[in-house]
Amino acid sequence: MFIDTLEFKEARKRIAEGQPPYQFLTRNPHVLPIFGPALEDPGERNRAIKEDRLANTIADAQRIAKRFGTEVSEVSFLTEQLK
Repeated sequence: MFIDTLEFKEARKRIAEGQPPYQFLTRNPHVLPIFGPALEDPGERNRAIKEDRLANTIADAQRIAKRFGTEVSEVSFLTEQLK
């Protein structure tokens, strides 16, 4: 598996097409990652839930980012091909 990272506007299109995000990246690189519904690792998923860093939608991700004083700038997706 590879990770494909897109600018926020492009990522919206991919989400609308039904591909779940793996991770939401913020403008502040020091903020812990905000994971999306494509995160499958049970341990990491449970940790993200406990720390309120699991977002099922873009709106959830923006709410979490705002709590950390930043905003979502890019979105990562898992892909089977290197792009």
